[in-house]
Amino acid sequence: MTDRSINQVFQDGCEVIDISDIHMIKVISEVGSINKAAELLNMSQPTLSKKVGRLEQKVKMELFSRDNVGMVPTQAARLIIKEGEDLRTQLSFIERKLELMANLVGGTVRIGVGPIIEQIILPKVLLDFADQDYQFKVSVVTMSQQGLIKQLSLGEIDLAIGPFSDDEIPDEFAAPLQTSDKIVVAVRKGHALCNKERVTLESFSQYKAVSPNIPKSLGTQVVSLLQNASLEPDIICENYNLAKTIIANSDYVTAGPESLFRSEFASGELVKLAFPVEVLWHCKCLVKPQTLMTPVIEEVVNIFSQYMDERT
Repeated sequence: MTDRSINQVFQDGCEVIDISDIHMIKVISEVGSINKAAELLNMSQPTLSKKVGRLEQKVKMELFSRDNVGMVPTQAARLIIKEGEDLRTQLSFIERKLELMANLVGGTVRIGVGPIIEQIILPKVLLDFADQDYQFKVSVVTMSQQGLIKQLSLGEIDLAIGPFSDDEIPDEFAAPLQTSDKIVVAVRKGHALCNKERVTLESFSQYKAVSPNIPKSLGTQVVSLLQNASLEPDIICENYNLAKTIIANSDYVTAGPESLFRSEFASGELVKLAFPVEVLWHCKCLVKPQTLMTPVIEEVVNIFSQYMDERT
């Protein structure tokens, strides 16, 4: 039977295949044995065999070939497992959307942020949240932009704020908010670089550096500056508070969004230096459009909008 006809059987059979059937097929495929699968599914072997047989009659296709090796899934069974995983994710998303749509009372909004957001914007947002008598809760996780996109796709978080470039944002996401900041160099007072108003990457790379890995969103901006210099830090550190302590007490250098160092620059503890070409750090808020329509998510986005700009 062709792939097209197998797909048609799956579509026609959706009204007779439920989540428990998909789980049953998946377990049998993984263990390769009716007896072992029956044990895992907490049912007798005859009962499981009958369920498989009835399902094969409904879809009018064999789901397993029986041989000395055991139960081997057919192409139809593999298709059901593959499509079933997407179905399980979609059902989970629907349940979450209904939960969020209910009202602003109870429940938890799951927010994912990048490390820099955690240090610049998130404290302000959480203080604003604490000042209001909201009846819902928020939970926050910090991870890389790749991790945020994956978790948002799976429905593990409700919105993500991080340094996403336009070409890595899936079409399924909306990006209602954005912000940017100039990347600057920070060194201790009295550092040898302090006599330079602008720092080339070549002179920057002569000193040991402490910084996060460079986000993909900055890649195209720094190409013209790179030349033969290396941007790989000697200490990879997402926590800029720790990075500030290191550079304030050594000849290490760092670079990051200017707002991260505002108080240290104002006090004179650290010295701000600029690159010869302006390099910007960009940040966007991502959310699924359906989720954005729910009142509780809209309220959380409104809190973030006080510190980010609306995208037009």
